[in-house]
Amino acid sequence: MKQLFEKQLVVGGEHIGEITFIVDDMVCRYCKDMVARLITSIKGVSRVNINISDKTVKVSYDSRITDAHVIRMTLLKAGYNIIMEPGKVL
Repeated sequence: MKQLFEKQLVVGGEHIGEITFIVDDMVCRYCKDMVARLITSIKGVSRVNINISDKTVKVSYDSRITDAHVIRMTLLKAGYNIIMEPGKVL
């Protein structure tokens, strides 16, 4: 999984965080469903948009409740790989 970008916004008093990951080993519908279940189980996550062909996962969340680190660690604990640099898997 590679983190593409993260941004924090305050809109109408709401603290909205957005992050997009590349989950390199998400290759099938089962993986997509599992990633969606894992992320939506995190308190504070409001929306998950997953594209299998691009292997991207875009997450919107309340940044007062959770953060990108919690989301990343949830996926790591489930066995998904994090790619920090091309060709380097942690």
